[in-house]
Amino acid sequence: MIEPDHAPDVPGCHYVRVRYAETDQMGVAHHGSYVDWIEEARTEWMRRAGRSYRSMEEEGLFMAVVRLAVRYVSSVRYDDRVRIETKLTKLGKASIDLSYTLYCEDGGGERLVAEAETRLALLGPEKRPLPVPHDLFPEGAV
Repeated sequence: MIEPDHAPDVPGCHYVRVRYAETDQMGVAHHGSYVDWIEEARTEWMRRAGRSYRSMEEEGLFMAVVRLAVRYVSSVRYDDRVRIETKLTKLGKASIDLSYTLYCEDGGGERLVAEAETRLALLGPEKRPLPVPHDLFPEGAV
C-alpha cells in the first residue's frame, strides 16, 4: 500500500485520505467532498505539469471551472485512501478539459469510486476568455 505522503511522482496521480469531517453520520464520505478532492488533484496535476495556480495568477491568468460532472460508483468511508488519476482530455481554443478517475484501496486491490470531468476556461486580467497558448504547459508534461 502506498502512503499518500510517499506517493510516486507520477503525472496525474494524487492521493487523499478521507477525513472524519468529510463524512456523514453513517461514516460515508459526503458527495460534496469529491469536488474538493478533484480540485486538489487538479492543482497537483497543474503543479507537476509545470504551472501552479499561483504562478498563473501572478501572470494575470485565471482558470475558471465552467463545467463539472461527477458519476458516483461506490462509497468511501472515514480513513479510506483514495487515488485520483487526472488526465488532460482536450485542449480547446480558450479551455481545457480534464478527466478524473477515483479509486479506493480495498483489501489488497482497488475499486472504482467515481469518475469526473471538468472544463476550465482560461481568463485574462479582465476576467475575459483568452486563447490557450500552446506553451501553457511544458511539452510532454501532459
